[in-house]
Amino acid sequence: MSLSEDYPRVLFITPHAFNKVSGTGITFTNLFFGWPKDRIATVHDDCQPVTYEVCDRFYRLGPQEIRKFGGTLANRETLPKASNACGETQSAPLHIQALQSAKNLIFGDGLPQSGLLSLNLETWIEDFKPDVIFTILGSIGLMEVVEKIQARYNLPLIVHMMDDWPSVQFQKGLLGPFQRRRMAGLVRRLMDRSEIRMGICDSMCRAFEERYGGRFVPFQNTVDVDKWHRSARDPSHLNDPIRVVYAGSVYPNAQLTSLRDCCRAVAELCDDGYAIQAEIYSPSLTKESREILGEHPAIHFNGALTDDRSFFDTIGSSDILLMPSNFDNESVNFIRYSMPTRVPAYLAVGMPILVYGSPVVAQVQYACEFGWGLVVSNQGSEALKNGIVRLINDIDLRRRLSAAALSTARERHDASILRDQFRDEISTAAVSRDIAFRQSTI
Repeated sequence: MSLSEDYPRVLFITPHAFNKVSGTGITFTNLFFGWPKDRIATVHDDCQPVTYEVCDRFYRLGPQEIRKFGGTLANRETLPKASNACGETQSAPLHIQALQSAKNLIFGDGLPQSGLLSLNLETWIEDFKPDVIFTILGSIGLMEVVEKIQARYNLPLIVHMMDDWPSVQFQKGLLGPFQRRRMAGLVRRLMDRSEIRMGICDSMCRAFEERYGGRFVPFQNTVDVDKWHRSARDPSHLNDPIRVVYAGSVYPNAQLTSLRDCCRAVAELCDDGYAIQAEIYSPSLTKESREILGEHPAIHFNGALTDDRSFFDTIGSSDILLMPSNFDNESVNFIRYSMPTRVPAYLAVGMPILVYGSPVVAQVQYACEFGWGLVVSNQGSEALKNGIVRLINDIDLRRRLSAAALSTARERHDASILRDQFRDEISTAAVSRDIAFRQSTI
């Protein structure tokens, strides 16, 4: 059997394509790294530029496949939000804001959509001849596209859940209840039809097994530990000034307010005489989010670290890595079972990690269970300042955290292990039905 035959032909249907910016894009770029390019095809609805590192074949969904309803309001400019990585940072004109308010009142979280299998997409899929569908689901329109493709070609389906978005979607707007019922029905039907179900972490898999039934397998971002641990330095040696680093997305419903607390703690320590600075590296830093995080000479805002070398050099040369998550109920409901993309990379470089968030959130529980982070689960700048000062002064603690982080990275996140396991799961789905029969119908 050739190397290519060991890899099923995967039709990846996703709102987030392979890229080096978004957490989902980075995760699947790493998980699919090494997969023969001619055996991956991506159907997506992503505004970020794609990377061709692992896939050359992309189909961008358009109005032929996803139809939005809402008349004039649907075609109006959308008011920018801090959570929109593709949005502008400037405020919209007042008449646009008024239209956006009307849109929010009627439609809430999103416009009604329908998904279609267009002739163009059908031809494109038939030219590729997939063995299996892999999807992270998404909007109602995208899920209907997945459902129609799966029904048309009778392909095995793999569903990978990245967040618990079904619990928080369509809570607002006059059409919210109708939209929520449509969304929940689609998720349930696609789960029922799936051969393999994946989650982002152990906590999510346990919760979703109870909710949806069946077995869920955890897969999250992966890292080449041996390669990137070399970017790290001895954790017992400190920079001058102390460098407290956060690298990742900044969203209002995930980490914005807790990252604000971290910035305030660093600013107050600086004002108290500590030589310290916070460095924020993010693709989603809007004007509004910067204002919330606060302006201070000790706080430095930067764009995303989009290449691996600069990313690992930056986090590996830090003194403290931040992993904040919000405490409010809405955020906790959304991120309860989430695992940030940055976790494996943070662990691999072995720098001390300060974990700040609610004890019911999976990433906080993970740090507690495996001992790779100093956890601050009480909200407020005083607790944060105490944690930061402890990480500065307690060299033995820094060494223990570093050793635990590196051990966890090797055992649970190393690319040399996880990529093979990931491929094996997909292969299991691909051979679950008669591939020869399916291909003869395409």
